[in-house]
Amino acid sequence: MRTTHTTRTGLRTLVAPAALAALASLSACTQGSDGTPGAAPATPRATASSSAPVDTAPLESSVRAYVKAYYAPDTGAAYALLSTRCRKEWSREDLDELMNRAAQTAEQLDRTYTLQRLSVDRVQGDGAQVTYGVGEPQYDERTSWVREDGEWHNDLC
Repeated sequence: MRTTHTTRTGLRTLVAPAALAALASLSACTQGSDGTPGAAPATPRATASSSAPVDTAPLESSVRAYVKAYYAPDTGAAYALLSTRCRKEWSREDLDELMNRAAQTAEQLDRTYTLQRLSVDRVQGDGAQVTYGVGEPQYDERTSWVREDGEWHNDLC
């Protein structure tokens, strides 16, 4: 049975009963084609304007690190990759609870969620929009990221 659930971020998603809501919230870890941890397929470079290419490698690296930490679950690493604004809205305990529910649900379903797709949709100044998927379209996410002190942080809170 699937039900509609509105996540803490306000996004409406279809979820299976109980803890699948946690899976819809955010990320997964990267995996190479041989099943070992590695980088997701390369993505095209986003542009800050119609003519200037932007190096998205640091942003992509932060997204991969967050997704990996989220599904590990490694609360400390994931929390460190949240923006200052999100850390004010979410306690470490809130994130820990969400991540543990996601891990429990994945275990119940005998499923490992891994980053399958990553696309940097837009970079403008110190802000970016990123879309990624973990292999099931209902868990695709479009997230906002912000560069703080030279590092990219997840700003979806």
